[in-house]
Amino acid sequence: MKTNLFLALLFVLCLRTCSGEVIGGGETPEDPNTPTEQTEIREPKQLVFSSAEEQLQYRTNEFSMNMLTLIGQNETKKENICFSPLSASMALGILMNGADGNTLSQMQKTLGFEGVEQDDINAYYKNLLLTLPYLDTTTIVNIANALWLKEIFPFNQDYKQITEQVFDATIDNVDDFTKQATLDMINQWGSDKTNGLINEIITRDMVSPSTVMIFANALYFKGIWESVFNKKLTQAGEFTTLSGQKVKTDMMRMDDDLLYTMSNDAQMVELNYKDGKYCMDILLPAEGTDLSSFLETLTLNKWESYIKSLYSTQVHIELPKFKFNYNRELTDDLKKAGIIDVFNPSANLSRLSNMDTYLSFVKQYCYIAVDEESTEAAAVTVGGVRTTSVGDNVAFIANHPFIFVIREKQYGTILFTGIVGDPTKEE
Repeated sequence: MKTNLFLALLFVLCLRTCSGEVIGGGETPEDPNTPTEQTEIREPKQLVFSSAEEQLQYRTNEFSMNMLTLIGQNETKKENICFSPLSASMALGILMNGADGNTLSQMQKTLGFEGVEQDDINAYYKNLLLTLPYLDTTTIVNIANALWLKEIFPFNQDYKQITEQVFDATIDNVDDFTKQATLDMINQWGSDKTNGLINEIITRDMVSPSTVMIFANALYFKGIWESVFNKKLTQAGEFTTLSGQKVKTDMMRMDDDLLYTMSNDAQMVELNYKDGKYCMDILLPAEGTDLSSFLETLTLNKWESYIKSLYSTQVHIELPKFKFNYNRELTDDLKKAGIIDVFNPSANLSRLSNMDTYLSFVKQYCYIAVDEESTEAAAVTVGGVRTTSVGDNVAFIANHPFIFVIREKQYGTILFTGIVGDPTKEE
């Protein structure tokens, strides 16, 4: 996990807090046209929040910062991290419409919606879904939601209707989540919605015969810098990794009027994408700072103070090019954040179904690439719901050794019994 993990983690947070214009020049892109991934002409819209929604946005950013801290401090295997709070929040928002009681209260509180009516929460999500992809004509933001439901399981029709109307989710029925064809279909959806950047979002070990629902959110982002970095100025430079190792990497360079601020423990610079509707804020802790300790102090109020103190000045910036994939099982992180009951077999998901169900996992996959001209990023958050009382939906898959009994029914007299350990052998 490198200090510059903030590049990857905070671009979604900037949706609300990006401000000001970048003036002056970097290199003009050789191709100023809209990226080829843009498949439709989008008339620009303006994101308008009510005062209540503004407050919701602030509180959901608290969820973002809390998850950033938890993941940053608990990740022990990788130095690079990428996380999409928006994708995670919207995916959990889909499930939240099926929750009730304390299960619902925990989800609302952790996601930043404590004390808010569910209809207002849904209106907030729908506003983001309908507006974020259309803020400008040069930055691509695609958001997609989906449900895959076990076809013979009794889901509440109201829940399915809300998911379609609020989250514009596609809903497909499947007969068995353990079939490879079903897994392939779900993975193809993930690839399609992330421009081929994330090709596998679910594997056989993530599902079981008791899995009755898979839900997913996909988020794709492609933005061209407003002031691009001149490729001719990119040179090899030295970068000190989280472990203290010094490595050589390509460092992009630019001198420009940028929004900038500094404090005793960090510097921040803001880089706009074209049209200024989206930006990337880069928060650089002071050299020698212990990142884990820094994350402990990075509250939302502190983050907001950096944003509010940005001012325009001439900045010489050197930024490494980077590209990486990252995935993480979020179940433990979400439990630490306060969402606990939904993962227990006693979860109250009564608005999802009249049969007992619980959340078995939540996992997120991320990709990000930053170079002289643009940023491309994608995330898929996927979760699985299992039933605790299978009833008529029980699946019996005899794919391992089993016992057999041949008996007489009235009194139970056993005629034959045995064990099948290898059905391919004839002796």
